[in-house]
Amino acid sequence: MDQAEHNALAQKFASLHNPNDLLMLCNAFDGGSAQVIASHPSARAIASASYAIAMVRGVRDDDLTLEDNLAGVKSIIGAGIRATPKKPVTIDLQDGYGGQLEEAIEGVIKLGAVGCNIEDFNRGTNALWSVEEAASRVALAKKTAAKCGVPDFVINARSDALFAGNTPGMEDVIRRGKAYLAAGATTAFVWGGPSGRGVSSAEIERLVKEFGGMLNVSMRQGEGFLKKDEIQALGVARVSMGPGLYRKAIEAFSTEVDGILGV
Repeated sequence: MDQAEHNALAQKFASLHNPNDLLMLCNAFDGGSAQVIASHPSARAIASASYAIAMVRGVRDDDLTLEDNLAGVKSIIGAGIRATPKKPVTIDLQDGYGGQLEEAIEGVIKLGAVGCNIEDFNRGTNALWSVEEAASRVALAKKTAAKCGVPDFVINARSDALFAGNTPGMEDVIRRGKAYLAAGATTAFVWGGPSGRGVSSAEIERLVKEFGGMLNVSMRQGEGFLKKDEIQALGVARVSMGPGLYRKAIEAFSTEVDGILGV
C-alpha cells in the first residue's frame, strides 16, 4: 500500500466518525478473530485491544511491550488490508510507551494501520500525564504520522481522569478531552475504569454536548449496561468493545475444554 492509498484509507476511517451514524468497532485479538470481523458485511473497521493482545502473547496488559504489541497486531492489520475492499484498522497503543511514542506510531503505520488509541495515564509513573503533556503527545503522534505520509491518521485519545488523578471527575475529563481534540485527536475516549462502573447515560449526554459528539465509549455486555441502540441515541460517534470479545471467546473455549477433559 503506497502512501496515497494509505492516507486515503485513513481519510475513510476518519469520515466514519460521525455522531449521527455510530461507528461500532469490534476489537480483535489475533489474526483469526480479525478475519471474522474483516469478512463481516456490517463491519466498517477493525480495532485491537491491548489487554487481549497481551493475553494472547502470554503477558499481563501492564507488561505488554511495544515490540510485543506490534508483533501481536501484525496479523490483525493484515486482515484489514487483505479485505475487499480494505477495512481500516486502529491499534490500541496503551499510553504510547513513554519515549517510544514516535516509534510506536511509525511501527503501526508501517504495518498498515490508520489509527490508534493513546491513553493519558502514564504507566511509567503510575499517574496521569498533565493535560499539557498529554495534549502534546497527541500532537506529536499526529506530526509523526504526517511525516510517515499519513496526515489523516486517526487518534482516539483516552482519558482516565474520570477515576484517576488528584481530582478525578467529569470536570477534568472535559478539560482533557477538549485539549486532546484541539491537539488533533479525532475523538476523545472516556473510560469508566477497572472497577467496571462504565460511563452513565447522564455522563455520556454531557460529554457528547461538550465534545460535539466526537466521543468514544466502551460498551460492556451484560445486565445494567447501556446497549448499542441506547448509546447511539445519545449521539456518540464511536463505540468499542475493548477486551470483551476476547473474554467471551476464552469463556467458550474453557467450557469446551471442560466438556472434553471434565471439570
